[in-house]
Amino acid sequence: MQRRRKRTNPVVLTVITAAAIAFAVPLTLVISGFALPCQYEKTFLGGLKHKLDALENTQGKRIVTVGGSGTAFALKSEYIESCLEGYSAINFGMYADMGTSVMLDLAKSRIREGDVFIISPEQDEQTLSTYYNAEAFWQAADGRFGMLSLLPSEKVAGTIAAFPAFAGKKLYYFFNGAPDPQDIYNSSSFNAYGDVTGKGREYNIMTAGYNPNQPVLFDREIISDDFIGQMNEFAEFARSKGAEVYYHFCPSNKSALEEGCTEEDVDDYFDYLQSRLDFQIIGNPHESILDEGWFYDTNFHLNDSGALYYTKTFIEDIKLALGDTSVVDVPVPSMPERPQNASDGDNSCADFFEYEKTDDGIRLTGLTAKGVNASEIVIPFRIDGIKVTDYAPDLFAGNASLTSITFQANMGVIYDGSFDGCTRLERIVLTSSSPNTYSVGDNLLEGTDARIYVPHAFLETYRTNYSWQKYSMFIFAAQDA
Repeated sequence: MQRRRKRTNPVVLTVITAAAIAFAVPLTLVISGFALPCQYEKTFLGGLKHKLDALENTQGKRIVTVGGSGTAFALKSEYIESCLEGYSAINFGMYADMGTSVMLDLAKSRIREGDVFIISPEQDEQTLSTYYNAEAFWQAADGRFGMLSLLPSEKVAGTIAAFPAFAGKKLYYFFNGAPDPQDIYNSSSFNAYGDVTGKGREYNIMTAGYNPNQPVLFDREIISDDFIGQMNEFAEFARSKGAEVYYHFCPSNKSALEEGCTEEDVDDYFDYLQSRLDFQIIGNPHESILDEGWFYDTNFHLNDSGALYYTKTFIEDIKLALGDTSVVDVPVPSMPERPQNASDGDNSCADFFEYEKTDDGIRLTGLTAKGVNASEIVIPFRIDGIKVTDYAPDLFAGNASLTSITFQANMGVIYDGSFDGCTRLERIVLTSSSPNTYSVGDNLLEGTDARIYVPHAFLETYRTNYSWQKYSMFIFAAQDA
């Protein structure tokens, strides 16, 4: 049996947190953090308080799915309600970079008798751990600081330490305008259930069909013992409240499976996880590993049709667990096709590169003598009339000449570590108005001190984007270069 974690009295915790912050940081930051109007309401993280409201105010029995943004993009909750009579549906998926752990903390405070909780984190080492990004939580709690009282005592110190960074950014936004993402990562994209909706996610926009910086892993080493312990503790507490808890695999892009991963590896991971959990895994993990055509902009975010496709299987799995044998009346969509892009761009640096032709277009494999000595490079849109779609991950690594590199909208993947050792690199320029054009990982700036420059009108869209937010302090408007 897992030992129940100590939880501080909510009122005491809030007072302690406020007092600690007051003593630990300058008065200006305290005022900025707490007294200024909410600045993060329109961001993706700004949607969390509304999800928490739904968890607080929805009456009767509920089907609550807890996870990261993969969960937020995965479900059509109106079908869950229509197919599971007597239950309301709540999508409590948020943001992997904030952590699955804190989502379980928040959900735990709202468990009621008759509830069914589905834990569904992405197949990623960070989401399958007790990782917690306190600054992201501050942004989510902006304007609703009572959420601090829902945190367990072990997260208090880290939360206090993150306050100055949050307050400083909030002060900046107060004077320069609150972030208002102009894409699906605006909080207005969440519907009343907590599902991501809205236009713009009709098909897979990843150039390669998947993000190679974000491999999908089915290895028992990626899930931490602490996280397994937290899930078991959550389930034990839920059962004490008269609720049920299950685990369901979040959708994963088949094309992004780690090289060498087999069906047997997936089965082995399933068996291992089930042996460690004190509650049931529902569904077949292979049915959550889907073709790339069902995804949108990451290896875990489904497009609109993909969400409908996945929801049908999700409902079938829940019904089976609850002993409900009725038919699941959900339409089966066709996999959407990606439209052809006939646009063009700057090809002035085409002779800087060695390349090869692939089934998808042109892959840049090396630099010519002219390219090796160039200080400024624009990745060409086309070579020999064929679209450039990829480059060798180590193509620019260690380049001592490069000071500026520009990626146009044709280049959908920017590999982690691409500029490692580029000692003179100052500018990474992105020309697309949409940050979703580029698939990135967590180590884009590894080995370089370069800044990232984007179109001025879309600066905050990049800074608050799901994939790019981690680089927000390094992203600037192109005209500021």
